[in-house]
Amino acid sequence: MLLPPFDHQGRMLRGNLHGHCDHSDGVLSAQQVTATYRRLGYDFTCLADHLWSDSSYAATSVNDTRHLDSDDFVTIISAELHCPGKSIDSHGLWHIVANGLPLDFAMASENETGPQMVQRALDAGAFVTSAHPEWYSLTSDEAASIAHAHAVEIYNHTSTIRAARGSGVATADYLLNCGHRALLTASDDSHFAVDDAGGGWVMVAATLDQAEIITALKAGRYYSSSGATINEIELNGDRVTITCSPAHSVVISGAGHQARAEVGTNITKASFDLGNFKSDWFRVTIVGAAGCAWSNPYWLADYR
Repeated sequence: MLLPPFDHQGRMLRGNLHGHCDHSDGVLSAQQVTATYRRLGYDFTCLADHLWSDSSYAATSVNDTRHLDSDDFVTIISAELHCPGKSIDSHGLWHIVANGLPLDFAMASENETGPQMVQRALDAGAFVTSAHPEWYSLTSDEAASIAHAHAVEIYNHTSTIRAARGSGVATADYLLNCGHRALLTASDDSHFAVDDAGGGWVMVAATLDQAEIITALKAGRYYSSSGATINEIELNGDRVTITCSPAHSVVISGAGHQARAEVGTNITKASFDLGNFKSDWFRVTIVGAAGCAWSNPYWLADYR
């Protein structure tokens, strides 16, 4: 049995879920950002400009990018949402990426909490992600309070290259260990002050339509990458088999410290027995010279 999204018939779409233009604090115009991602071979991008009252880096309205869509490339109406109440972070603001928002989605009030803002975005139909948890020191309690979001950024490219704090592995695994079905995303968070486009993306099993892409994201029908490719993940009984681009490590991770790994040179196929794997779920990580790739977590009860 091929696990999603690898049971998809046809090619998958490459997209960036988190990026910025000069509608907020990005350097380039929306047209220039879109042209850059088209040139990089993407099928869609999200101009998730900051939605908040501080005009030095944010806008008070959602960016309308529909005029940039074409037959072979789409933008998804998005925003990076902020409201007060985040501890440790110097601005004291939550950072939540919401893809597939209505254009009239309102900026948060000073009294809205992070969990309330997440719920409001969910109610509006968005795919909602906890952004760059390592970069702004998201605590375990804070992560748990917004566990109703769909996903956690497991990789944020700009936070990686500019702050060496681009991981979300600890946050995602904490939520998974607590029983939350958190999905994982990789993104650029591109601002174009440095060369920060094309470093983190998702591969989505969907047609080239905003609604279809959002539906697939919510269902976890995608994988994330910073350079590696996952070709297939197949589950037959207790055995999972992964095929991928050449890697020096293929890892399945589960609850607690549970993990299995195939380590070597130019690995393109690895197989693991889950019979004694003491976890209700597993996720796959590919580590190669070109970068990594991450599957979403698979909950074994769904496939047995």
